[in-house]
Amino acid sequence: MQGLRARSRKTATAYADAVNRFLEFVAKPVTEVTVQDALAYVGSLADSGLARASVAHHISAIRSFLRHCQGLGLIPSTPLDALKRPRVVITSMNRYLMRDEAERLLAAAKRISPQAHLAVAMMLLTGLRVSELAQAEWRHVFKDPQGNIGLLVHGKGGKERIVALRDDLWELISKDRRRRGLADSLDARDRSPLVADRLDTPYSAVGLWKVVKRAARAAGIEKDVSPHWLRHSFGTLAALGGANVFQIQAAMGHAQITTSQRYIHWARGLADSAVHQIDLRLDTTKSQGRQVMRRKRT
Repeated sequence: MQGLRARSRKTATAYADAVNRFLEFVAKPVTEVTVQDALAYVGSLADSGLARASVAHHISAIRSFLRHCQGLGLIPSTPLDALKRPRVVITSMNRYLMRDEAERLLAAAKRISPQAHLAVAMMLLTGLRVSELAQAEWRHVFKDPQGNIGLLVHGKGGKERIVALRDDLWELISKDRRRRGLADSLDARDRSPLVADRLDTPYSAVGLWKVVKRAARAAGIEKDVSPHWLRHSFGTLAALGGANVFQIQAAMGHAQITTSQRYIHWARGLADSAVHQIDLRLDTTKSQGRQVMRRKRT
């Protein structure tokens, strides 16, 4: 289980729970696990009522655990062969806001409060995960040699990345700092929250979720908007604006470039589809036969 130390706390807890569930199911030492045990466990997951994504997560956790045991020489490779991940259907492709909806959301958040406005703007214009924004502090903001403002983000699994802050977003952040009675000069020792609630304390993930929900209702947006929707919106709107896959990957902190490619496909896929290259036109006018029949009836 030592390999879990490199993961985020939530991921490590989830993986540990999955491994404990497996060990409780087989009810035997790891050194005695067989292919039949692995197959039986997969079957139990299939009948457990868990979503396919959750089943895939459990299988991935057990595969990692057994692979670690293999490395220690505790088990042969055969139990791993039985643990095949189910194909997970991508459900996030429609979870984004169009440009006009994003603008309406920002306007509604601004009417609610300066705190809500900045929180929504940060998510829409940086693509930060809600947990990343919740733990962002003023000391994480810096200026590069060319004078551009950036944010050091502490992402999943303890991975760090740099996110650029646009001039208009930086102006909004500075204005919020002054409103809170804080200096807007950069200070690597200042641990105050980058985005704070009405009590000037860091937003929790739940608090940010409530802000987004309230703003969506105020904007009259009927979609089931959440902070993660705003992350998807960032990737989609960036792709529509011409960002390439590597820029999207760097900004959003995707481990796999295939994840970043989805935004390119969603944003440009239909417009670039092969169907538009077919030199065949349909006659969409009313047929002459029907027009003649109508004349006879009249």
